[in-house]
Amino acid sequence: MARSPLSVRMLHTSLPHRRPAPGSGPSARDSIASALASASSSSSSSSPIDSVRSMFDSLTSRVRSEADEKRRVFRANSYTPPHALTQSSLYPEPRPFARAPLLGPPRKVATKIDPFHIASTSPLEHDLNPLFPLAFVNPMGKIKSRADTGLTWKSQRKIGKLVRRARGMGLISRWTNQPVPGGLGTGMGRIGGRY
Repeated sequence: MARSPLSVRMLHTSLPHRRPAPGSGPSARDSIASALASASSSSSSSSPIDSVRSMFDSLTSRVRSEADEKRRVFRANSYTPPHALTQSSLYPEPRPFARAPLLGPPRKVATKIDPFHIASTSPLEHDLNPLFPLAFVNPMGKIKSRADTGLTWKSQRKIGKLVRRARGMGLISRWTNQPVPGGLGTGMGRIGGRY
C-alpha cells in the first residue's frame, strides 16, 4: 500500500489558494487519521499519539547542528557586505586557544644554568648590596620573570624576597632599575663610599 505524502505545512489551509482542490488527493486531516489508524494497529507497546508526535517531529522540526549554533544572525534592515555571505564567514572556525605563557626553563635545564643552585648559595646572602637586586628588576621596577632570569623555582622565590627586602629598606627604587640617591652610601663611615 503506497502512502501519500503528508503535507508539512498545514497553516493557512482555510485560505482559498491553500485549500486542497476536491479530488486532488488526501488532505492533511485524512493523512493524520490514516497514520493514527496504522500506528494503533501496528504497535501495541507505544500509544498512537506518541508515534504521531514523533512522526511530526521528524517531519517538521529540524535538528540544530553545531554549525547552526555558530552561524551568524542577520538583522532586518541592516547592511551586509558580500564577503559576509561566504562559507567561512557564515560558519567560522573556532579560534585556537592562546599559547601558554613562557614559564621559564624546565627543571633539568634550570639546575644546570642557575648559579645559586650550582654554588649551593642563597640570593638572600646579598641583601645589603643594592646593585645585586637591581640586576633582577626590569626598567619599570618589576621583578623579572623566571623566563627572563632562567633560575630554578626555589632561587626565583628567594630573588623575589631579596628584591622586596631591598625595596622595604629603601636600597632600591620601586619604580625603576636605577640606583636611588644614597642607596650606595655617601661615604659616611665607609671606605671609598662603597660597600
